[in-house]
Amino acid sequence: MPRSTRAKRGAGKGTRNLHGEDSSIIIGIDFGTTFSGVAWARSSRPDQINIITSWKSNFNFNNDKEKAPTAICYTDQDEAPLWGYAAPIGESTLQWFKLCLLDEEDIPQFLRGSTHLQTAKASLVKMGTHAVDVISDYLRELWKYSLSFIERAEGASMMELSAFRVVVTLPAIWPAYAQFRMKEAIEKAGILDPRNVSDTTLEFISEPEAAALATLKDMSDRPDMGVGDHFVVCDAGGGTV
Repeated sequence: MPRSTRAKRGAGKGTRNLHGEDSSIIIGIDFGTTFSGVAWARSSRPDQINIITSWKSNFNFNNDKEKAPTAICYTDQDEAPLWGYAAPIGESTLQWFKLCLLDEEDIPQFLRGSTHLQTAKASLVKMGTHAVDVISDYLRELWKYSLSFIERAEGASMMELSAFRVVVTLPAIWPAYAQFRMKEAIEKAGILDPRNVSDTTLEFISEPEAAALATLKDMSDRPDMGVGDHFVVCDAGGGTV
């Protein structure tokens, strides 16, 4: 299970409002092999979790989906890449590039022969780029869109006065070097760029741990579940389980 890590810029002091309360905004990024999602909550109201369910698209049918495709398409060099639902379906769109962060020997045996993974690897070689760069480009667009969405919900003033605490999911079985590469992609995406209010902090959480916490919250009102009970969650993702 990846250990939680804090970005180097994360040593700055937090922010507090006029009542002395911590005014941070916690932003969770579930970066998946096939789909990705973003949620946020104020530190003063941690139980009120908000999930982005409306995504940038050329169509109008993505207003109730909690995830956007982990897909990116590069067009003109001077234009931002198309991503998520806006990326066209076809060979020009990159997918499954998350698993390309891993060295070949660390890719699960059952995935090594995947057509999707082989196509992603071939595309990276053809482009002469690394998975870190593609992931950073995708995360940059995801981050910009997410911030604009959160700002519309919380207000520009709240965003300007709040520190950001970013939590990103990672597969539990990933080795340390993959976590390092993921952090590099996050930094290149500008997610940890300096802000006037406070330094942005970064933490990683394993995907099954995040799934278990979310499930526990959703089931907290069930009368047949109490303190000391055990339960098992299967996090069946697009590329890892």
